[in-house]
Amino acid sequence: MVTHLVKTLAASAVLASTFTVFSHTAHAEYQLIDRVVAIVEDDIVLASDLRDQIISIKQRITSSGGKMPADDVLFEQVLERSILENLQLQRAAQIGMRVSDQQLNEAMNTIAARNNLSLADFKASVEQQGESYLNIREKIRKDLLINEVQRRSVIRNISISESEVDNFLQSEQGKLLLSPEFNIDHILLSIPADAGEQTKVLAKEKATQLQQLALKNGGFEAIQDKIAAHNAERSPLGWRRAENMPSLFKGVIDDMAIGDVSEPILSDSGYHVIHINNKRGGVAGKTTETKVRHILIAPNEIRSIDEAKILANEVKTKLNEGEDFVQLARKYSDDPGSALSGGDLGWTEPGVLVPIFEETMNNAEIGISSQVFESQFGWHILEVSERREKDLSQERAAQQARMAIAETKYDDELNNWLQELRDNAFVDIK
Repeated sequence: MVTHLVKTLAASAVLASTFTVFSHTAHAEYQLIDRVVAIVEDDIVLASDLRDQIISIKQRITSSGGKMPADDVLFEQVLERSILENLQLQRAAQIGMRVSDQQLNEAMNTIAARNNLSLADFKASVEQQGESYLNIREKIRKDLLINEVQRRSVIRNISISESEVDNFLQSEQGKLLLSPEFNIDHILLSIPADAGEQTKVLAKEKATQLQQLALKNGGFEAIQDKIAAHNAERSPLGWRRAENMPSLFKGVIDDMAIGDVSEPILSDSGYHVIHINNKRGGVAGKTTETKVRHILIAPNEIRSIDEAKILANEVKTKLNEGEDFVQLARKYSDDPGSALSGGDLGWTEPGVLVPIFEETMNNAEIGISSQVFESQFGWHILEVSERREKDLSQERAAQQARMAIAETKYDDELNNWLQELRDNAFVDIK
C-alpha cells in the first residue's frame, strides 16, 4: 500500500507538470523545476524526459481511441523503458559504437520516403505539427544505436545446431520458405471439346506464333492486339509458388528462367502459353570458381613503379620462352601469401579479388599466362589452370534456414539479455 502510494505520488508529480507557482501582487509566475527520478549506472533519468514521453503517449492513445491506462501504471512503464534505453545507450558508448551523420541521414531519408516525402518536405511537415526536427533526429540516432547494440549482443548468444538446420529444412515451414515464387503471365487459346485434329493443329500454330511474338517483344503486354486477333485470352496468374500453380505448368516451370516463354501446352481447354515475368526466393543457383596463380612485381623503396613494370615484362618474356610459372613465382613474386606455393591463389569465387584482377582472370584462357597488368598492388601476371561450376543450393538453403531459426530465437534471447542487463545494473529510483 505504501509502495503503491509512493509510485502514484511520483507519477502525479511528473504528470502534473514539474512546474511550481510563485504568487506575486498582480500575477502568477511559473518556473520549471526538473528533478532526478532515477540514477542509472553513470547516468540519470529526469522527470522532464518522462513527462514528455507520457504526454506523447497519451496524445497517441487519445487520437487512436485506445483505453488510457492509470497514471501510476503508465509512469512505471515509461520509467522502466527509459532505464533500459539508458543502459543500452551506455553499453553502446562503452564499446565505442556510434552513428555517423551519413548513417543518420540515410535513416531520415528512408523514413521520409516511407511517407512519400522528400527529406525537406518531411522536415517541414514535422515542424508544422509543432515538433522539433532536431529532437526527432536525436531520437532516431538513439534508436539506431539501441538496435545495433541489441543485435550485436543478442546474435552472439544464439546457437543453432546442424540438427536444427536439417529438421527445419525437412519441415513444411522450411520447404515453404525455400521454394521460389514465380510471377507468371498466361494466355489461353481455347479449343472446343469436340474439335477435330485439323482445328487442333491450327490452334497450335496460332499459339506458337504468339509464343514467338512474346519472345521477340518481351512478353504478352506488348502484343495484346495480336492475342485478341488470334482469339486468345490473356489471364495473368501473378505470383505463385510451385505448389500453388496448376499442375499442368509445374513440370514446365522447372526448366524456365526469368523472361522465358513456354512452348504451347495442351490441356482439355486448349493451348496455354506462359511467360515468366520475374522470380523471387528459392535457393537454386550456381557460381563459377576459378583456380588461378599469379606473379606480383611490386614497387618498393629501391624499385620504382616503372622499374617494377620492366621487371614484370622480363618475367613475362621468360614465361613465353617456356620457363616454369611455379619457379618464376617463387623467385620473383612479391606476394608473400602465394610466392612460396608458386603463386597459387587456390579456388576463388566471384567478388573476392580486386576488379582488374578478376576481369583479367575471367577473360584469360586456361593454361595461357596473361599479359602484364597493373593493380593498386603493382604489376601482375596470372594464369588460370581450371574453372568449375559450384552448386550453391545446399549452402544457400542452410544459410536461409539458419536465418529463419535465428529470427524465431531472437525475441526470447533479446528479452533474456535485457533482463540480465537490468538485473546487473545499479539503478536507484528516487
